[in-house]
Amino acid sequence: MGNNVLLNDIRYIKGVGPKRALDFNRLGVRSLIDLFYFFPRRYEDRSNLRLISDLEVGNIATVCGTITAANFRRSWKNNRPIFHALIEDDSSYLKLNWFNQPYLKNIIKKGVRIIAYGKVDYYKGLCMNSPYYEVIDKDDPDLGIVPVYSLTGGLNQKFIRKLIRSELISNKDRIVELIPEWIKAKYIFIDRVSALANIHFPENEDIIEKSRRYLAYEEMFLLQIAIGLRRIRRKTSAKGISFSPDSSLQVLFKKILPFDLTPGQAKVLSEVEKDMLSSQPMNRLVQGEVGSGKTVIASYAALLAAKSGYQSAIMVPTEVLAQQQYLKITKIMCNFDVEVGILAGGMDRNDQEEVKNSILTGAVKVVIGTHALLEEDIKFKNLGLVIIDEQHKFGVKQRYSLKQKGKVPDYLIMTATPIPRTLALTIFGDMDISTIKEAPFGPKSINTYWVTEDRRSQVYKFLKESVDNGAQGFVVCPRIEDDSDSDIKNAQRLYFEVSGLLGENKTALLHGRMNSEQKKNILSDFKKGRVNVLVSTVVIEVGIDVPDASIMIIEDASRFGLSQLHQLRGRVGRTGQESFCILISSPSNKDAVMKLESMVNTLDGFKISEDDLRIR
Repeated sequence: MGNNVLLNDIRYIKGVGPKRALDFNRLGVRSLIDLFYFFPRRYEDRSNLRLISDLEVGNIATVCGTITAANFRRSWKNNRPIFHALIEDDSSYLKLNWFNQPYLKNIIKKGVRIIAYGKVDYYKGLCMNSPYYEVIDKDDPDLGIVPVYSLTGGLNQKFIRKLIRSELISNKDRIVELIPEWIKAKYIFIDRVSALANIHFPENEDIIEKSRRYLAYEEMFLLQIAIGLRRIRRKTSAKGISFSPDSSLQVLFKKILPFDLTPGQAKVLSEVEKDMLSSQPMNRLVQGEVGSGKTVIASYAALLAAKSGYQSAIMVPTEVLAQQQYLKITKIMCNFDVEVGILAGGMDRNDQEEVKNSILTGAVKVVIGTHALLEEDIKFKNLGLVIIDEQHKFGVKQRYSLKQKGKVPDYLIMTATPIPRTLALTIFGDMDISTIKEAPFGPKSINTYWVTEDRRSQVYKFLKESVDNGAQGFVVCPRIEDDSDSDIKNAQRLYFEVSGLLGENKTALLHGRMNSEQKKNILSDFKKGRVNVLVSTVVIEVGIDVPDASIMIIEDASRFGLSQLHQLRGRVGRTGQESFCILISSPSNKDAVMKLESMVNTLDGFKISEDDLRIR
């Protein structure tokens, strides 16, 4: 069969053929090596078969015996097919019931010996409903810890087990070790052949875990090699733009900022500048806590591109964030005579056309937009830099399609959702990664509390007292409108409650269905202190920068993701003032409790990202 036998099509393996090959293909198995990596979905410990007389209601058990009676009938209520069988061993008998499986009458017949696995119930005697079953021969070897595989079509457990066992024995000398010996020795790994053999046919539970450990490491090891090769290829093949701004640009940029850069910001800014001056295309991820100052980095990168004669596109997930970024970046760029444009779906059509023409002619050097930037009629004169803010809000294809609007633009993606290092290396292993940990105004002082629904009135009493003393804050909930079938809090009803408590002049409503002008005016009033409390949905999750806001109340908090909760909390205490985040929720499961406890226990986004990964 040649040296590449492990890559041979599955259909050419003895006993498979074209028909079974199609079934294997549906399961993702197309070659012999795929078959070896087609792992069991669970195991049955048949070495611990239970006597029927020892069974207890509610337990899951495996029994082995002979069918002494079998009967097929239809339910008198709904004509549903029901198949009954009686299995006996040397100790007693057990009823087996299957529903909607009439074909079983041709398989499970009187005198046939089977193994049945399932939960023990009681209805007019002990029984199992819809148990997993397998017909066995008298000398069946599968009576230890037995693998159970996903099935489709005409495939069955016995055939797959026999095939894998046979092929592993025949081809063990062709299975080459992929992990270097020094790594295996360091982590005390078993070898590849043993791992594959024991993941399918283990002698005990201990060896299953050792096999899983080896195979999991092998998968990550090969993934990292592939990512490393891609990284090398990117850095040695494609020739990008070598930006050439005035040498004093960074000094001038820092002078016009109303604050000093933190050490983290300064370091990342220099890393980005170094990338952009190089002829290799920049491919960098900047991650930093909410409020750590990533917009400053994006602004400098866009300015550097503009002063080198190129355009920049900054894509953000929401119109609200686009407006915020537009105002911030315009304030910086006006000092350098660089024109900035904004493009969002909710804009007036004439305004959109005007911005599109300015992009095409090159008059607009920096354009900030939502998904609207991806439209086919958006054409750049010379796009040199693509920045994606809150990258996890966009799909891979969306991010890639924006890059295609330039020849080989530099690429900078930013996230305020910290990613655990191990995960970052896996997902973004072909990128250079920069991290900003400090906040420009020092450590945040946000007191986080989790309260149940019965203490809700106390929370709003605290809100009223705070607002009477001049405080500003947010009240966030999962939905916009009322749903008669649900008791989930919604923004419209909550707005009436809060405005009734505080007064309409102190309260505003914000949600995603409002047009651009409405959102812009509401945010402007809030930022200028004309409104004290903003009742909103998660539309404020990213990009809202109201320096004086110090209270965040999140209704039905367990319905939000952990990273969403952390992002929402980041909307308050942005200038270091003492702030409060109150989570109102009566969670119904353990994961929700762990999520809320994580929020209460730490303000560290990187710790929260680790908790989020663990909970998931």
